Amino acid sequence: MPAEAPTTLLRGGLLQAAAQGDRASDSLLIVGDRIGWVGAHQDAPAADRIVDLAGSRVVPGLTDAHLHFFMRAQELVNLQLGTAGSLPDLLDRVQRGCAAATRDEWIISSDYSEQSLAERRHPTLDELDAVAQGRPVLLRRTGGHLTVANSAALERAGIDANTPDPPGGTIERKNGRLTGVLTELAADELAAKAPPPSPARMIRAIGDVIRESLGFGIVAAVEAAVGFNSGFETEWNIWSAIRDAGLPPLRLGFMLRIDPAQARDLGIAPTGLDPWWQVRTLKFFVDGIIGARTAAFSEPYVDRDTCGLLIEESTELRAKAIEAHAAGWQLAAHVIGDRAIDQWLSALEAAQKADPRPDPRHRLEHFAVRGEDALRRVRALGAIVVPQYGFLPRLGASFAQAIGPDRTSNLYPGRSALQADVSIAGSSDHPIGPLSPFIGIAAAVDRLTSTGLTINASEALTRPEALSLYTRGGAVAMGHETWRGSISAGQAADIAVLDRDILLESSDIARTTSRATWVGGKLVHSDGTLNPLPIDT
Repeated sequence: MPAEAPTTLLRGGLLQAAAQGDRASDSLLIVGDRIGWVGAHQDAPAADRIVDLAGSRVVPGLTDAHLHFFMRAQELVNLQLGTAGSLPDLLDRVQRGCAAATRDEWIISSDYSEQSLAERRHPTLDELDAVAQGRPVLLRRTGGHLTVANSAALERAGIDANTPDPPGGTIERKNGRLTGVLTELAADELAAKAPPPSPARMIRAIGDVIRESLGFGIVAAVEAAVGFNSGFETEWNIWSAIRDAGLPPLRLGFMLRIDPAQARDLGIAPTGLDPWWQVRTLKFFVDGIIGARTAAFSEPYVDRDTCGLLIEESTELRAKAIEAHAAGWQLAAHVIGDRAIDQWLSALEAAQKADPRPDPRHRLEHFAVRGEDALRRVRALGAIVVPQYGFLPRLGASFAQAIGPDRTSNLYPGRSALQADVSIAGSSDHPIGPLSPFIGIAAAVDRLTSTGLTINASEALTRPEALSLYTRGGAVAMGHETWRGSISAGQAADIAVLDRDILLESSDIARTTSRATWVGGKLVHSDGTLNPLPIDT
């Protein structure tokens, strides 16, 4: 006889669940990896373990549909500059890092941002050379779309003042001399010349970030661009080693930053809707970012005479989309500006016309500033938009300065997307944005920047709507919505018990954490405030 599944009763909480008869539902029973019962505590069945929720808000486990565990892990293992407040502070840290390094060692930072510096500018080539002691220095701006390097790093990469800009990237010059700033594919090519990170250190650091995410009630996440930071082979080997050592305690999806021909040559095919390890998405980059003025718009930036850049020619992108779509892949693309969004929608429309597929659920990552007809086209394709509302507090004001008030009124749509019946999946883009999904939920509700500027209040969502982007919305993006994403009998026991009632208007959503998190019926996080709960292994 098979052993009976273990049972855990979560009793006396606030549930988003239907009332049972005359009694409100305040309890649920976990049976194995599923929710076996939901109802009033007076009617609760017997259980092996009882957890008193003490009135805590219980929600379905959250999905972050777009983040970068690998990138954050690199930040942790490399020279950390993210807290540097000024150029002298940054240069002092670089100098100390160089002094502690061996003669041939590269000094690499992955969390650098000029926006954190009082001077609001990049260090110059001469400034980096002055502290580098002859060692190659590579400062990759948070997000990876821009790199600042010194002369030694450029020399090792074979880049000089006569090197032409690669397609889809720029090598910045001033008065004919290199400045050390490279963007997009030029930055990628330089980063590929640097030595790969230590697999053992990366595996430990990825595990640390995953455990941190569980503390926010995240039960599933999509790694948004395998290959973006250190090349596909290096990164995929590290992820494969993590899987071989035992699945992480959350559900993972992967966007592979390779084109369909590379996937075919590597023998990688879409795996379908795997509940724990999903490899079914190819990731494309159509434009850059607003911060580097490389996001592609139809009109110039307010403060610079450029419309940004498109990474690939439209015909080339369209051909890749058609091939990948025909091979059964879900397609996702980084699209910030209206020109990039238009190019990607045209590629998806061509792919679907060439080979109609039912419900491919292709994706538009970021979808920051849409054109007039974009939402209608997204809805017609049945595609999913994956914005980062959590950018608004920290970056919203600088975005508004770069693109002006007219385009800012279209920044990160919420209400208009729901009214157009477009599916939205909540995400952080961590480490560019904060890991906590609750900061994104709060921003989707109040649309406030840290300077007090409101970014188009008409796009604001209600608290339940914003929460749903991270529960049901994320499950839809991964094709899991039939069996997870709600608190009801038969659904997966993916559950977060929160430290406050985020649906209460007076509660501070952004500071929310999870008191306890279950994934597939296993307790994977506890802050110690709900009974003495042992973590399931």
